[in-house]
Amino acid sequence: MSGNSAAIISIENVHKSYGSLKALDGVTLHIGNGECFGLLGPNGAGKTTLLSCIEGLISFQEGRITVSGYDVARQPRKVKSLLGVQLQDETLFTDLKAVEAVQFYGALYNTFPTRAEALALLERFDLAEKSNARIGTLSGGQQKRLTLALAMVHQPSVILLDEPTTGLDPQARHHIWDSVRRLRSEGKTIILTTHYIEEAEVLCDRVGIIDQGKILALGTPRELIERMGNLSTVRASLYLPAEKLQQLQTAEFVHTVSGDDGLLTVQTSDPQRVLALLEEIGQELGSRPQNVSIRQPNLEDVFLSLTGRSIGPAD
Repeated sequence: MSGNSAAIISIENVHKSYGSLKALDGVTLHIGNGECFGLLGPNGAGKTTLLSCIEGLISFQEGRITVSGYDVARQPRKVKSLLGVQLQDETLFTDLKAVEAVQFYGALYNTFPTRAEALALLERFDLAEKSNARIGTLSGGQQKRLTLALAMVHQPSVILLDEPTTGLDPQARHHIWDSVRRLRSEGKTIILTTHYIEEAEVLCDRVGIIDQGKILALGTPRELIERMGNLSTVRASLYLPAEKLQQLQTAEFVHTVSGDDGLLTVQTSDPQRVLALLEEIGQELGSRPQNVSIRQPNLEDVFLSLTGRSIGPAD
């Protein structure tokens, strides 16, 4: 979106520090009504801290955050009534039945759903058959879908999802994606944090790449990838000492080099010349490159281009 005229969430120059550590360093974002916005970054980048500031769970030293015009710091009750929140590590009452959990969480928001209303909410997240199951017996994916249902119990207009699919197998992850798509189709505004490249690419209207508390790039996934121009990514298994990494980095056709535990990632305008150079260096070291691949750029390459390192796993 352009400017903040249609923003439902406005974040202006927000700073948050823990001692000498800058968790958020002048973050400014404007999230449009009905938008699915992704915060993409590694563990420790500031994603969860930013969501916590929006939720009012932690205070910040500078800046301003508003949700539908309400100031997070000055009008926390109004803001919290508008937000549905799924935390990364959410503690559930495992002895409660799923339908009881919906009614319990509803009561916390003074909505008091009937059993029929609670069952209807579980149905929206494909949990109707588990309505009488105790939460402790649900699979990880089912518990994640339940936390989404609980976040929706008071019909919020804004949904905050902190790493919603971390630790799930691919099938369970896709179930969560379907739930997020359903919320989008209902016109909900969604902010989700993730370190999964594909998740950001398939779910989000726009993505903000965040690292060390700063927004490094902002745009649609396509816009961000197109900024890579004609760069391709070469990956190979080959351990290089520091001087050989430097030799590779200084080649005129190489943009960035990342070497982690013997896995090389090279962004380049000429992948064939990179392959030839890797073969040459490998011969000098007595070790040929293995598991070589060449691909077109994605959001991970955007992150690598901006930071010089791969996004890596989150906790």
